[in-house]
Amino acid sequence: MSQVNEATGLAEGSFALAKLEHDGRAFHAIVRPGAEVIDISADFVNSQQIYGDWPCTFDRLVDLEARAVTTGRPVGDYRILPPTDYPQVFGAGSNYRQHAAEMYTYNSGHYQKDRLAGESDESFYRRNLEFVEKKRARGMPFIWLATHGSVVGANDEVVLPQVGASHDWEAELCLVLAGGAPRYLTPEEAANYIAGYTIVNDMHTCELFSRDDIKWNADWIAKQQPSFKPVGPFVVPRQFLPNLDGVRIELRVNGAVKQDWPVNDMIFSPEEYVAYASERVAILPGDLLMTGSPPGNGGVHGQFLKPGDILEIEISPLGRQRNMVVADPSTRRPHYGLPPLNVAT
Repeated sequence: MSQVNEATGLAEGSFALAKLEHDGRAFHAIVRPGAEVIDISADFVNSQQIYGDWPCTFDRLVDLEARAVTTGRPVGDYRILPPTDYPQVFGAGSNYRQHAAEMYTYNSGHYQKDRLAGESDESFYRRNLEFVEKKRARGMPFIWLATHGSVVGANDEVVLPQVGASHDWEAELCLVLAGGAPRYLTPEEAANYIAGYTIVNDMHTCELFSRDDIKWNADWIAKQQPSFKPVGPFVVPRQFLPNLDGVRIELRVNGAVKQDWPVNDMIFSPEEYVAYASERVAILPGDLLMTGSPPGNGGVHGQFLKPGDILEIEISPLGRQRNMVVADPSTRRPHYGLPPLNVAT
């Protein structure tokens, strides 16, 4: 991997895409490793145009990067917005071996139904890890859908909702998908429809997952709170990252490392996930596919997010996120459902 520029976290010899805002004007841009910005709005009005025909777009971007004049402002002078416009957001479930075993062991509610009477965490974890190891040979990817209403920028505030208390983090490698994908892709074909890579924090509220009043037990809307999907800051074209060897995901809370893991521990590859998605849904230009979280969530550390916390994620060479965690400023309103509001009465 090429040397990474400290200014942006991008590799020298590459460039990335971003959506930026200044003085109320938003635009798509090329960002160089040294933080220089090139406005590409005259060529690409929105992300659907950027990712609609990715091979042609990439050639055009290479030409623009080589000859265009920069804005004269470094990327740090702009607000960084989510990099694609109104994406469908696909989530990979339980796609890292150790993380899946940890989740099945330590999460509350329905996750505990298979624990033997009096069984220790160590014993339950070993059985869950054995189950996970068999999944690759006998199972298939699991995908759920997130709303673009939960997506925010890489440096925006994360707002903790009034409902629930166990607000957790999940740092993930995220695919940015290209348009034109046919249905029923093979994994080999699917590689052509991965335009690039970005960072996402796939946050959730743990106790909202499990429900006893429905037979399928899980309630995935818990992952859709506003601001629970910080994305970006950049999209690095796959042409600059032809393989993911050596890529690691690191997440820190208040400076303390909570997740640090290689992406090559995935149970199913990014290409397998894109192929699986193409069997179930239409893939649109600029869609996001989160590839799953490595181990180290709050449930394992016995720590959940609270107002004032600082979340930082780095995936080299894709850049860095930094989010301040704040309380929901909304006026308390009538509350429907369980659990009770996490506010003083």
